[in-house]
This record gives sequence, structure tokens and C-alpha cells, in this order.
Amino acid sequence: MSKSRIRSRISMKLGNRLSLPITFSIAVFLIFLITVSTTWLLFFLADVTGLLNEAIIRDGTVFPILILIACILIGTVISMFASRKMVKSIQTFINATDRLAGGDFSMRLQLTSPPEFRILSENFNRMAEELGGIEILRTDFVNNFSHEFKTPIVSIKGFAEILKYDDLSKEERDEYLDIVIEESARLASLASNVLELSKIETLSILSNKQRYNVGEQIRQCVLLLNANLEKKHLSLNLNIQDYELAGNKELLNQVWLNLLDNAIKFTPEQGEIEVGMKRHGDMLEMLFRDNGSGIAADAIPKIFDKFYQQDTSHSTAGNGLGLTIVHKIITLHEGTIQCTSSPGQGTTFTVTLPAGL
Repeated sequence: MSKSRIRSRISMKLGNRLSLPITFSIAVFLIFLITVSTTWLLFFLADVTGLLNEAIIRDGTVFPILILIACILIGTVISMFASRKMVKSIQTFINATDRLAGGDFSMRLQLTSPPEFRILSENFNRMAEELGGIEILRTDFVNNFSHEFKTPIVSIKGFAEILKYDDLSKEERDEYLDIVIEESARLASLASNVLELSKIETLSILSNKQRYNVGEQIRQCVLLLNANLEKKHLSLNLNIQDYELAGNKELLNQVWLNLLDNAIKFTPEQGEIEVGMKRHGDMLEMLFRDNGSGIAADAIPKIFDKFYQQDTSHSTAGNGLGLTIVHKIITLHEGTIQCTSSPGQGTTFTVTLPAGL
């Protein structure tokens, strides 16, 4: 940054800090000047019209007291009129904070002068916008959580009641028991993911970091999910190197398992999955690609939101928390995750992490 720009920024900050004191100083000076001028004019007119006699003027006690009383009264009246605009701005701010405290997050301030009031308006509006966004997220979280939690419970209850019938065949009973077991597992997974997300969201500093072979870790994740690959007859194109990085091994293991599981889940039978790794200087890039149905362009910005599922019917396995957890873990590691996709063309997740933190 050039010296001229630095001086410009310093002078701008200094000007903003001094503008309010200068404004008040000028206001006080003008009130004082107007008060003295008005008082002098009134006494001059009183002297010219004969309202003041020589005895009062020459009196060393009465005349100064009259001047003092006149200055106080005139100064008070002038101050009341001069401060009306300032008081009005403060009252506007008080009313705005009352509405914000009452839950009206659409409230915005438009104070323009002095500059400190303009900055106050900008900060207030930013705060109101952030609070409004948090409220929307909270409402969506409650609604989605209620839906995800209620659905398996209702399903379990319904099939448990059917299982009480004595006329069920063994095949029907086994089928219903499988559904109860599946819904119970879904409920347990939801509870585990919510607890895991809650734990991760409270982290601000990454702990238990160690340097380890991330390539070997991804291979182990592939082995863990190999049964799922074989069940759908998926082919796997694996291009993994033995690179090391410093991070929380347990948390990053969740990232690879989630991304692999998603790729398997959304790839049709006989499909193909690609897992790759590259090194760019001090950064490692991990790629997870499938040739499934893909994601709509307008849905991509939402995929890391809590409980978001592109399938609005919620018929697809999962609860919409996996990618939220992944995004939080990657952020804690000072990395990035990007998604590129289009309907019918598959999906690619690219994770970029610093090799040494």
C-alpha cells in the first residue's frame, strides 16, 4: 500500500474520531456567541428605550445579576432549540433498539450526520441483518429437526402396532421388523449427528493435531465402505498418494467417510466413483467425484446448510447434516470445500487443506 493511501486512511479515521467533538465544540461556541449577542442587544435596547436607569447600570451587584439571569434564560431557550435535532436522532435510535429487542429484525436506521451517527446506523443495520439471518436459521433448524425426528418415530410406532397382529405371515413380520430396525438406526444416526455437530460448532481452536499419512487414511475409509460399493456394483477409480498433513485425524476421518458415503449413495448401480489427490505447493487437494444425478445450480449454495436436502420429499437416506459437519471441520482446518455439479452430469467435491498447520 502506498504512503499516500496510508496517510489518506489515517486522516479519514482521525477525521471521523474528531468530527463529533468538533461538532459539539462548534455548537457550544455558537450557542455561547448567540446568547451573549442576544443579551447585549436586549440590554442595549433597554438602555436606549429608557428601561434601564443609570442607578441600575452603575450598581455593581444588581446589573451583573440581571446579565447573568438573562444569559441563563436566553442560553437555555437557544440550547433547547439547538439540541432538538440531536435529541430527535437519539430518540430515533432508542425506538429502533426497542423494535429490534421486540423481534422486528426488519428495522433499519438512516442517520447521516454527524459521521459517528452514520457509522452507528451502519453497525445497527448490520447487526439487525445478522440477527434476522440467525432467526431464520433457528426457525428452519427447528422445523427441519422436528420433521426429521418425527418421521422415524411415527414409522416405528405404526409398524410396532401392526406387529401386534397375530395373523401376520413370517415374511410380513420380518419385513416390518426390518423397517423398524432401519428407522431406529436412522433415528440413532440423527441424534449422533446433531450431537457431533453441536460439539464441532463449539470448537474455535483445533486441538489434538498430529502429522499423519492422509492418503493411507482415505484408503482405509474406502475399505470400510467397500461393502456398499460392491452392493451397488460400483467401480472405483482411486488415485491416492502418500502425502502427509497436520490436523485432527479423527475429525478428518469423518470428512472422508461422509464424502465417500455421499458419492456411493447418489451414484446409480454400475456407476463410477473417482477419488483423487494432488499437491499444489503447501496445499493438498482431495477430489471426490461421482456420475450420479447431480445437483441443481440453485441448490449448490444450500448444500452445507443444516438439514438441507435436495430431495424435498426426504425419501433419500440421510438427514442433511453430513455436509454441514464436513464444512465445519474443513473450516476449522483453515481449508476450503467446493462443489461443482449439474443435473445428470454427476457431482464433484474438492477439498483443499494446508499440508502443515
